[in-house]
Amino acid sequence: MLKKILISFLGLIILSVGGILLYNHVKHKPVYGIIVLDKDEKRVTDAINSQKGDIEKSIVVNGKWVKNSNTLVLNTTDAKKITTLNGFQKVTSKKNEYTFEAIKQISKDEATLFSKENAPLIKDEANKAFSSKVHEYVTLGESSAYVNSVFILPDNQYNEFTGSPISLGVLKVKSDASKALINYNNVEMNQLYDER
Repeated sequence: MLKKILISFLGLIILSVGGILLYNHVKHKPVYGIIVLDKDEKRVTDAINSQKGDIEKSIVVNGKWVKNSNTLVLNTTDAKKITTLNGFQKVTSKKNEYTFEAIKQISKDEATLFSKENAPLIKDEANKAFSSKVHEYVTLGESSAYVNSVFILPDNQYNEFTGSPISLGVLKVKSDASKALINYNNVEMNQLYDER
């Protein structure tokens, strides 16, 4: 009887230690970045203004959207603002493991395509083709769920590109973004990212 109690007690200790180790391995790691996109700039600014107390920093820029390719088009000036909050993340992968590293610089003179797929030409809504000499596998935040590609054009070429207006907000929040994301459900698209 004593032997059974001892074995049960030892088994309980082993399961407890194993459970703690497993929890520490897979537990939630808080992130502090949120990206919001909407065709209506007022919805983006209203969402940000209603949460000002929880936002440490925010940037709102206006871009152009190409629906058939889910491409966000920005000018170089606005794209550089997004880099200050680590909004663009370069993706590297080994087998099925992906790592993300913030992009800190953007070419000011060259058109740049951030996409998993390398497209020789990017077409606007008027079917005019634009080329990009610079291509990197970079995502907006840490996902391409809503935005497949980000096309960055020098300011002078940006005006020639035809696309639907879209507003982008990049936020650094004070609390865990996974808990704060629910406050941004009024915008078309929202996602988390690790703002490091």
